[in-house]
Amino acid sequence: MSYGLENLESRQLEGIVTILNQCTDSFLFVFDLTKDTYFISPFARNIFNFPEEKMENATHEIMKIVYPEDQAALRADLDLLKTGKRTEHNLDYRWINRNGKPVWIRCRGRIIPNDDEEHRILIGEVSIVTEEDRTDLLTGLATESQLRIDYSSVWTKKQAVSGFILKIDIDNLGAINEQYGVMTGDVIVSKVGDCCRKVCSGIAKSYKLSSDEFVIMNLTGKSALVGQKMYENLRREISEAEHGLGYDIIFTVSGGMVAFMNDTSQLDGLIRKVNYSLNSSKRNGRNNLATFNAVDYTQHLKTLDFQEKIRDSIRNNFSGFELYYQPVVDAKNLYLDADKTVLNVIGCEALIRWTCPGYGILSPDEFIPILERTGMIVSVGRWILRTAFMQCAEWNRLQKDFHVSVNLSYIQVKKSDILRDVETAMLVSEVNPKNVTLELTESGYIDNGDELQQLTEAFANMGVNVDIDDFGTGYSNLRYLQYLKATTLKLDYTFVQKATAGNEGDRKIIKHITQMAHELGMQVCMEGIEEKSDIEKLIEYSPDKFQGFYFGRPCNNIDFREHHLRLDVNKDIYKKSK
Repeated sequence: MSYGLENLESRQLEGIVTILNQCTDSFLFVFDLTKDTYFISPFARNIFNFPEEKMENATHEIMKIVYPEDQAALRADLDLLKTGKRTEHNLDYRWINRNGKPVWIRCRGRIIPNDDEEHRILIGEVSIVTEEDRTDLLTGLATESQLRIDYSSVWTKKQAVSGFILKIDIDNLGAINEQYGVMTGDVIVSKVGDCCRKVCSGIAKSYKLSSDEFVIMNLTGKSALVGQKMYENLRREISEAEHGLGYDIIFTVSGGMVAFMNDTSQLDGLIRKVNYSLNSSKRNGRNNLATFNAVDYTQHLKTLDFQEKIRDSIRNNFSGFELYYQPVVDAKNLYLDADKTVLNVIGCEALIRWTCPGYGILSPDEFIPILERTGMIVSVGRWILRTAFMQCAEWNRLQKDFHVSVNLSYIQVKKSDILRDVETAMLVSEVNPKNVTLELTESGYIDNGDELQQLTEAFANMGVNVDIDDFGTGYSNLRYLQYLKATTLKLDYTFVQKATAGNEGDRKIIKHITQMAHELGMQVCMEGIEEKSDIEKLIEYSPDKFQGFYFGRPCNNIDFREHHLRLDVNKDIYKKSK
């Protein structure tokens, strides 16, 4: 979003803030995070001991008036803003006034978009939190500001806390507001607030956070069992509230809880844990309670770390990403020489790998789900297309009929202009379209076979080959096969392995699928070939291609060229040897 401030310098922003400060009771500020300068309303100096309206070495000067217990939280938030990992600042914490007393303030701001992405300027306002700000008008419950005050007062005495924090979220409140109106939503929020207050009954205290979230906190050492009992009681109270409303509206609440004993954490650390637990509850179907699990949370943090490292890799020109290639051989003519020592490698499948700092080389199963969930699969997918197509064009100078296959993620197809991405990659690489193959997994299109048909037709019109990957896993829509402009059916690894292990049913299915594909003008590639005996068992079904560890494991482009690429100039030599 543009605010019309992108091209203004810090001094111009300061001039605007000076004028606006005459029109508000809040203290407006401009914080140049890159140059570490801070300009704030002169009225702030009447209450707080700022040396000047504009300060150099600003972070150091600001920390002088920040309450010691709140400095860590502020530093952490500023670090996220400085590194570009966050663009908004919204924090309640304490400044020390001229009398040496802590005063709660609410600091809100936003990074101003700038042509220079490395130059980060935060503009915002500081307001003093009053007693009214500590009470929610709709429910009468204490707000987050009071929650922080209460936690801090207990933590300060012993530098540790014991008890639990239970966070409650009204499920689908947005949908209720849309269907019945905001006033009805407010009634539900008020009812849940009443229920929270009732179940606390002197054991804990309830707070209202955002529009649909509540917190119940105990800091007197009560156990997780007490918190679980409170959640159960809360659900019973809500059932009675629904009865009182004549069951015109049915609503549920999800809960997340973290319990602690002599924990030295700041409140924000515990809130992150309880937020994770609440999200787990929602992922598990809502209307239930999830208690904090340290092992799962550690894995969650690892995933978040992966996510940030992937972003860094993408920003750094896809540093750490690499394509490996696994050979595909001609099943009808396995060897080029009479001694059967030179495999007839006719192509390969491009497989992405990522070397993550601190973790080493990771397989796609470990990071592809992250790419798909975050949408980063779009940019990485474009890089894969360009890299694989350029590699194919290079190898075609040595082996002109060699083809390279690239997997397309269903999420990648849905979230990008995939036709344009493929066309751009072909133009940049100058690859011959007939030498590239795009692999689509049919399972992603179970509910929309027409979409898959249209996609394969569009690719066929561009002159590229299309393979249907992992055929035979789960549900396979045989009816659509006759309409697909597909070149090859790739039978899934597990499907093939069952057949080679002696499963007569799978052997018959493979036989008939292969026969059907041939009758429809498609080739068949059997994946998962690991031993010579696999070939002997499957060759009777007349497959067109084989792929598997028996012919070669995925390797980088240098090793692939050395071990698998066949030079066209040697073709006649192989023919004579036969």
